[in-house]
Amino acid sequence: MKVYCGSTAGVGMLTYLKKKDYGLMLNPLSWKYSQNSVFPWQYWALDNGAYKAYTDGMEFDENRFLKTLYEKLPKSEMVPDFIVVPDLVGKGQESLTFSLKWIEKLKGLIYNWYLAVQDGMEIDEIEKVIDKFDGIFVGGTVKWKVKTGEYWVKLAHKHSKPCHIGRVGVFKRIVWAKRIGADSIDSTNFVRNPDGFRPLESAKVQTTLEA
Repeated sequence: MKVYCGSTAGVGMLTYLKKKDYGLMLNPLSWKYSQNSVFPWQYWALDNGAYKAYTDGMEFDENRFLKTLYEKLPKSEMVPDFIVVPDLVGKGQESLTFSLKWIEKLKGLIYNWYLAVQDGMEIDEIEKVIDKFDGIFVGGTVKWKVKTGEYWVKLAHKHSKPCHIGRVGVFKRIVWAKRIGADSIDSTNFVRNPDGFRPLESAKVQTTLEA
């Protein structure tokens, strides 16, 4: 299971991430630096920035997102593992309609595009459109995510697609994500908190012993 950490530019932290084989989850706002040839990123993914805008009380910045795609990404030394298609946080069906419109605009760009699923979306309706995307990104509230996460993983794998689960930064949810077969997770807790990597390392030991 791949692990994506929040944005960090510190050489010490990048060295640690490389040693542990962890990657970065960036967004159009946090991507303010390029890969360092001495301390390269192991791997990375690009969020669309909608959740960051939501938590900051701002509207999704479509222009910044498009600028990132058309101006910054072509200059990048490393292609992201995936990019999250723009979504509307907390909007359920409205968000799905929004993402379906966006994928039509984006499908000409050769990246792996993940659909963000959240509260209010149902497995059956997503299965009808899953072939338009390259993977699933499980967002939504923690309660909903834990309740439905395993079903999203199974749906993605049924269609030979990966499933990523967002904001998985505490021990029990890391272990849970590994057990249900998630392909990757992310959390800003790992790099923001002094002991942020402790639950991750503990979960790795736990799941290895149970394997």
